[in-house]
Amino acid sequence: MPTEPLSRKQKIQRWLLLIAVTMIATVIVRSQVASNAEAFWVLFPLSLISATYGLHLFPFPQLASQSPFARRVIKVVLIGFPVLFYGFLVYVTNSVWSWIEAALCVYFFGFSLECFLLVFFKAASWVEHYVAQRLAVRWRWCALVGEKAAVYAILVPFLLVVFAVHRPKLIPRRLTDPAIQTVELISFSARDGLPLRGVFLPRPNAIGTIIVCHGVGANHADIQPLFLNLYHAGFQILAFDFRGHGNSAGHTITYGLQERRDVLGAYDYCVQRSDVDRTRLFALGASMGGAALLQALPEMPQVRAAVVDSAFASLDQMAGHQLRFFPPVVRAPLVQLVRWFAWIETGADLQRLSPADRLREISIPLLIIHGSDDTVVPVEHAHLLQKAATGPVQLRIEPGAPHIGSVVFDPTGYVQRVKAHFLSAVH
Repeated sequence: MPTEPLSRKQKIQRWLLLIAVTMIATVIVRSQVASNAEAFWVLFPLSLISATYGLHLFPFPQLASQSPFARRVIKVVLIGFPVLFYGFLVYVTNSVWSWIEAALCVYFFGFSLECFLLVFFKAASWVEHYVAQRLAVRWRWCALVGEKAAVYAILVPFLLVVFAVHRPKLIPRRLTDPAIQTVELISFSARDGLPLRGVFLPRPNAIGTIIVCHGVGANHADIQPLFLNLYHAGFQILAFDFRGHGNSAGHTITYGLQERRDVLGAYDYCVQRSDVDRTRLFALGASMGGAALLQALPEMPQVRAAVVDSAFASLDQMAGHQLRFFPPVVRAPLVQLVRWFAWIETGADLQRLSPADRLREISIPLLIIHGSDDTVVPVEHAHLLQKAATGPVQLRIEPGAPHIGSVVFDPTGYVQRVKAHFLSAVH
């Protein structure tokens, strides 16, 4: 479709935008992406904007309003909303503000996602126009309803995957506790070489060392109250940020597929330390951290016992849970689309990403903790994990507790149960 010639001012504006986007993309690349696939998705918006604005390969969809003022307001919102959203997350999690992460939010939501949606809806309008011109009036409304349903049937799974996989990184504050003698800021590599960061809390005459794995969209400080209680109970602690979280590299979350390698990297770091007693090495994971831990445990022979709190048994079943408000006849094809989009984004096959299946390879004592009122990961997943376990397993369901809320309901009892579970494995 031919486009009207651009004025000199319009050309300058478009090329300035390209320069700005290129600079942001350079910052992203310098922040060390986790893989070639991640690099492709992070830099994809630059290719899209270059094709539409710079090279004019196809006409760029215009904003709906014809009012210049309204168009300016929309553009301000596209930039302001991601910044405010990131600021809200920083505030509620007591994290450290990062201008790089704020710029990434604008880049991803204001350019990447918004540009894709504009092109997507423009393509849908072309299909609608094509259908309207070639069908009889009595069939036209059926075709248009079907076209709208197809558009949103694609859009809902796509957005579910996008917002699950790409999240702003929240930078943890430095640990300050007067009762802790030493806090070591550590860095190590995941099994695939990705740089990771965290903290190690050493203590003389420790009764054991615990590798602590946090949940999705957070950082190691998110479960700080938990591991501090375990530290005060006599354990050394290694707490780290998963890839795509906190101070670690990467910007893509795979819910255990790649994070398994992060847990193995933390394990490798622990067994190399001279102050870690390998006969008293334990592991604890919460939510996604628990799922990643279960994926990694078969390759952690020195770990004597493990605890998983609010972990899911199957990521494929979690996709169905997220779409539970749709009727079953609609839910099944939507879940299939979620699988497809997740595979494109991360290379993960949801049907094969099952921590419950890995339990058949785990023989160490396992304590499964779950809240009865968990709406994020239903309590049924805890029962599925218990059923799949072939080694010694205990199940603790905390009445009334939400997601990762058992430690809040009874912090003293929680720590006592975890401590007893760990020490019973070495006596």
